[in-house]
Amino acid sequence: MNSTLIHTILLFFSFTMIATAQPKHISQYPNQLTRDGHIIVLPDHGTVYIVSDLHAHWKDFNQWLQQTRLVERIQAGEDVYGIMLGDSIDYKPDEKPKPPFGDVQIVNRVIEIQRQLGDKGKRLIYIRGNHEFAAADTYATMKKHGMTDQNRPVFIRKLYTGINGSYYKQFNFIERMTDEHFEFLTNLPTVVIGKNGFVAVHAGPARSIIRLRDIIDPGPRTLDEMLWDRPNIVFGGGYTLKHTENFLKVLNGNFLIVGHTPIGYFPSKNVKDRVARLGGKQLIFSTGYGGLKDGQTYIEVDLAKTYTSVEELKFGVNIHLLYSK
Repeated sequence: MNSTLIHTILLFFSFTMIATAQPKHISQYPNQLTRDGHIIVLPDHGTVYIVSDLHAHWKDFNQWLQQTRLVERIQAGEDVYGIMLGDSIDYKPDEKPKPPFGDVQIVNRVIEIQRQLGDKGKRLIYIRGNHEFAAADTYATMKKHGMTDQNRPVFIRKLYTGINGSYYKQFNFIERMTDEHFEFLTNLPTVVIGKNGFVAVHAGPARSIIRLRDIIDPGPRTLDEMLWDRPNIVFGGGYTLKHTENFLKVLNGNFLIVGHTPIGYFPSKNVKDRVARLGGKQLIFSTGYGGLKDGQTYIEVDLAKTYTSVEELKFGVNIHLLYSK
């Protein structure tokens, strides 16, 4: 048998063994916080506190930390987690950036907390939103074409005044991003899955996945759907309840929590307790930009409980106002 054939056979068996070793079901992961590619798996115990779409609202971020006492409780060894569902960066068009820049403060503080807490810092989970993805991608492209700290204003000006300028202005964190920020944003996870059926992403379900591996290492289309999609009841051609149900079935999930779509976009019949719900399977909320006036919320989920519907998430127990009236 020649050496080329032997090498081919060894490669085949090697890839087969790797594929066989990879978990095919959430139950196969250890019952502890585990990172695997784009997913984070959480155990069947503990409590998670979730925020979304802060969009440089430094005050809102700190209010969440203060209300939940999250950092102090993690440090003390309590079985709690914090999840930030993406879009913590970038000022929206009607909110002018100004020093000390809330998105810089938020990202810096998350990095600082994770470092200070050591291994426990993994419990503060920041997942990727479309703004983190697009800002990091744009920054990488500009660096590739010769952008430096010195000529960055020139690059930004050309970008904003170009044919797609209005698009790029949405991702204005590129004006303030450092290489450390870029490294941090590039390595964010995209999906959080709890062993008892809790699932969270930034925007919506991936529409055509057939196995867990499709989420662990998502292709461009799958990633795009999870970061950018909106439901069809607010955006023609968007995802449907059937897409959410299929997504949850693949992940052994019972319900999905997302941000991304402002609550004011939804028909009034879908809005209750300052959040939106879709068919008992999905809850949409916002802690910063996109929440209802005087109705910004954060979510609390008991990981030990098996919720069968988002209707079981109650106001004052699971759905909390960020600011008490």
